[in-house]
Amino acid sequence: MSIHITFTQLKQSDAVEEHIHKLMEEIIKMTDNKFSFHINLFKVHEHHEVTIHCSIHRKSLTSKATHENLYKAIAKSIDAMKTQVIKKIKR
Repeated sequence: MSIHITFTQLKQSDAVEEHIHKLMEEIIKMTDNKFSFHINLFKVHEHHEVTIHCSIHRKSLTSKATHENLYKAIAKSIDAMKTQVIKKIKR
């Protein structure tokens, strides 16, 4: 379906959006592009917080990661979501 990205206390960046879309490609393929993913990016003091929400087969999946580097926080959160999606699809 689609990826919705929300920037909170961060300047919107096309480079960050492209990076997210590249990292999410594998998850999108696993789900046959049937589900929407909502990604929230926050800056809290000196850390970046990334939260991803998705609903697959009536089950809500959420991943959350915090790191000083925005790109590392994004990668951690997407990896956590990928693990959950793989488990959910196998069922």
